[in-house]
Amino acid sequence: MKKIGIIADDSSETRAKVILYSAFEDKIKREDIVLIHNGNDENPTNKILGILRKGSGKNELLNPSRYRPDIAYAKIGGEPSSSREIYSFEIIPIGSFSSEEKLSPNRLIIKPRSPVYLFEENENPCELIKNSCKELSYLDAYLEGHRSWKVPADAFYIPYHIGVFGTTGTGKSWFTRKVLMPFYLKNNYKVLVLDWSGVDYVPYFKDNVIKISQIKMDNQSILDFFADLTDNFYDNKTLESAIEDFVSRWHEIIKGKDEYQIKAILDDHLRGFEVDKKYKIPYERSSKKALNRITPELIRHLMGNIEFASIFDLIEQSRLVILDMSGFSSEIKLSFFLTLSSHLYNMMLKGKNLYLALIIDEAPQYCPFNPEGIQRKVTEEIKNLAALGRKHRLNLTLIAQGIAGEIGINAAVRRNLNTNFYGRLHPLDVTQGGAKDWLEPYGITADYLLTLEDGRFYFAGIMNPSPVPLLITYDI
Repeated sequence: MKKIGIIADDSSETRAKVILYSAFEDKIKREDIVLIHNGNDENPTNKILGILRKGSGKNELLNPSRYRPDIAYAKIGGEPSSSREIYSFEIIPIGSFSSEEKLSPNRLIIKPRSPVYLFEENENPCELIKNSCKELSYLDAYLEGHRSWKVPADAFYIPYHIGVFGTTGTGKSWFTRKVLMPFYLKNNYKVLVLDWSGVDYVPYFKDNVIKISQIKMDNQSILDFFADLTDNFYDNKTLESAIEDFVSRWHEIIKGKDEYQIKAILDDHLRGFEVDKKYKIPYERSSKKALNRITPELIRHLMGNIEFASIFDLIEQSRLVILDMSGFSSEIKLSFFLTLSSHLYNMMLKGKNLYLALIIDEAPQYCPFNPEGIQRKVTEEIKNLAALGRKHRLNLTLIAQGIAGEIGINAAVRRNLNTNFYGRLHPLDVTQGGAKDWLEPYGITADYLLTLEDGRFYFAGIMNPSPVPLLITYDI
């Protein structure tokens, strides 16, 4: 290891600053992992593993708020003295140990003048971090700047749910495909991906793709969709009953029919439905409006013939299924999700441990911060799946541009995500909270998150054996 500096004044058990030795300011960088010999080299009280954050450079001779000869000299292009320059980084402790102990939270004051060492490439600090892990596995990712330092993760907490956040272009989908999905698979989880747009996953797993139009949805989900489409059946209970009756039998009465015949059958069904005379006129008015929205083409989209049980059989066999949701309205996609969630929920209620990772791309489409219409029911279903899933090995992985507010996901859902990966921050998250509030206690500021490079993510939460978020990346 390489000695790079000493601990400065005003340290505590949770914070310290390292004053860098001369010339190391050109070599030491933010996110480097260091080891503090607390007290001295010969007989340290304990050793503290830490990570560098918030660098600082000071030269009191160049303070622009007061006049000094060095300032005047600099104004005319001179080279001021560097003899009084001080370079430092804040150290956020990851944990401490002594002799053969495992890494544990540091409870001792970090002593000023303690020597600080930098890990070199052949000295992997992740080996120290992993000692505290219960069910160790490795992500196909590494600490930023160190390809050989693979990142450990606690697979036990996979069903405690995961969020992947970052503005457009940060590599969320790449990260999910290249890092998270392989991690789930090698830890005996099956993977089901909901590809909202059909472009982020479908082209990469063509042999594992099913279009949602092929799948038979349950009647209640279809009715929820029609209710949303027709403004709750135009508040006409008789129309609701008529459409419910049609949906319950439509596989029998319109099988093999063309679109013109489907339209005629639906029209005849609504006209012939028994209605009390005093409600006849408002019913006919509502029926006419409903026929303009519930089109034959729409009905065909909803009439898949693959039973959901077959989908789960396929997941068991191939262990990876991508559901292509492209080409359909948001309402149809959300109706499909309600059918899916109902099946998953019922399986768990029967006591089945699923060992399934459900990856929900474009999560704000399902559970936005302020859900309306059918999204309210979807949001509630996601909350229920999250609560029950922890006990029955169902993982929810939600992917979104933002964390909170207009571009984020519902707060009640977000509270269920116990592990998060934060990429480059969306500007709206600076003012609306989210990653800024979650990460600033660890020395990760909003302005730094706004400039984070693509493909870099802060790994934070219960699945990370390090209590301090780590900056990780991966190879494409």
